[in-house]
Amino acid sequence: MKTRFFIVLAAMSLVAALSATSVLAADVSRGQFYTEEEYQKLSGDEREAYCSQLADEKAKQADMLSDYQGRLEAEQKAIADLKAKIKKVDAELNPLKSKAAALQKEIDYYNSLPTQWTVKRGESLYKISSYEEIYADGTKWPRIYRANRDQIEDPNLIYVDQVLAIPRGLPTTHTVVADEYLAKIAGYWEIYDDWRQWTRIYEANKDKISDPDLIHPGQVIDIQR
Repeated sequence: MKTRFFIVLAAMSLVAALSATSVLAADVSRGQFYTEEEYQKLSGDEREAYCSQLADEKAKQADMLSDYQGRLEAEQKAIADLKAKIKKVDAELNPLKSKAAALQKEIDYYNSLPTQWTVKRGESLYKISSYEEIYADGTKWPRIYRANRDQIEDPNLIYVDQVLAIPRGLPTTHTVVADEYLAKIAGYWEIYDDWRQWTRIYEANKDKISDPDLIHPGQVIDIQR
């Protein structure tokens, strides 16, 4: 019994002695470090090896930091270049935005113009055509007449409450009526406003017109733009 007691006591003393003189190995590359107490228990060689690991890890971290800093600087430069390009594009785009806004305002204005007009007392086609919201030019009254031939027999005679169509834009086709010929059609202001441009109409409609001096009422001809 006494023998067993002394063996256990000796084992405990040995463990205590070993604990006092050794610690678990630390792997610096995995983020394992000695405490001050553990470091004091290291032998000279172990301390030297540990310090060497620390130096290697420090150099490795310095290299990684330098690499990250290089990447960061490259990214910052790329961002700065992109910002400079965006600023340049904005400088080019701003005038276009202003032009687009002005153009949209003009489009909105024209879209708001009437496409019909109810005749009032004292009005004539010339007077209606001269209104700012119609054509702002009394001499353009024939277009109103041409667009309303189905209800106007005499352009000098229109009636109160008569609803007239007000054509907008430039036509891309024209339906021939009696007594029209290519030069006359070309002379309409909404066509080419120049009778000498009749050849343009003829060239665009050779598949429909075999003789430029012979066109027929009801014939639909193309108007090139």
